[in-house]
Amino acid sequence: MSKFLINVPNEERTDGCTPDSIKYKKDCDDFVCLEDGTIVRECRYCNLSQVCRQIDILPNGKVMPMEANALPVYNNKGELIEHELFCTGMYDLRSRNERSEDDKVS
Repeated sequence: MSKFLINVPNEERTDGCTPDSIKYKKDCDDFVCLEDGTIVRECRYCNLSQVCRQIDILPNGKVMPMEANALPVYNNKGELIEHELFCTGMYDLRSRNERSEDDKVS
């Protein structure tokens, strides 16, 4: 279960995991499919991306980063507003050096 303030009631969880986390075999117990305005939702990314730190703390105390992708966000006129990080709910198993390459401007 989350160490952060994630609003998914315990009665909606199974063994501490959300139904979406179990169904899509995500590493994050709090994963909820992204509400993208469609009936089926986008299940590659988490709906909690903007309110979560996108990390997990394992039982041994180790902090595990989550894999996230910077996706474009458009307004209703189709204009690019910004890029936002959306969490995949999976551990980012790359080394720290590999992850730091993501932060460099090309």
